[in-house]
Amino acid sequence: MEIKFLLSEKTLLTTSYIKLIGKKDFDKLIIKKNDIKSINMQFGEISNQNLVIRVSFKTFKNDYIFNTSDILVKNREIILIGILNNPLGLYNQGYIDNFKLLSDKKEKIRWYELTNKEKYYYLRGCCLLSGVRENIDNTSSIIVIDLSKVATDLDVYYEIGKAFFNSYGYFGTEFHSFRDCLVSIGESMKKREKIPSLKIKGYRNFKKYFSNNILFSDFYEQFTSVGFEIINS
Repeated sequence: MEIKFLLSEKTLLTTSYIKLIGKKDFDKLIIKKNDIKSINMQFGEISNQNLVIRVSFKTFKNDYIFNTSDILVKNREIILIGILNNPLGLYNQGYIDNFKLLSDKKEKIRWYELTNKEKYYYLRGCCLLSGVRENIDNTSSIIVIDLSKVATDLDVYYEIGKAFFNSYGYFGTEFHSFRDCLVSIGESMKKREKIPSLKIKGYRNFKKYFSNNILFSDFYEQFTSVGFEIINS
């Protein structure tokens, strides 16, 4: 991940991570000095200026406007005080934290060691990076979905995305977005000569944790309605 602070298209600072803390009357932006890749500014020149914060990671790139009112330089960090112009709520610290996690782990995450919050933003981040797809990458006649370790809804959606797509597989974060993803791939699946079968690895575990959850019945009903044959194992 790369984050640039720009003023009139001049790059003032480049860092790998920022932390935004929203207060009642102002926002505080923390930049760790160890994360800074380059710096080319006089701190006085950014006071009372609208800075562009450009966040880039893989296919994701977005600009945010931060009006700086004060700057604090400490031993280990730089703190910008001001107001983030975010009327549509486009900036979300969860996505920034997720992109940092992927960068730090070189994209080799251990899903079941993540917190639920990290899992949620990982999946939402996948949606930002690859969107809701119309075609699945897996061309096998039998697609294995490994549900042997799932214990939460997010685990199930992660394993579906992992089984269907090569990278950043997004298949929802709750049953409405799950259905949307299934509708999206529905047309392309009907064009196949034969719709693949889904082999559910770890069916007993899936049933143990989800038999009283709407996701359990929804999983089978929705996939069957598209034309998938489901094999429990």
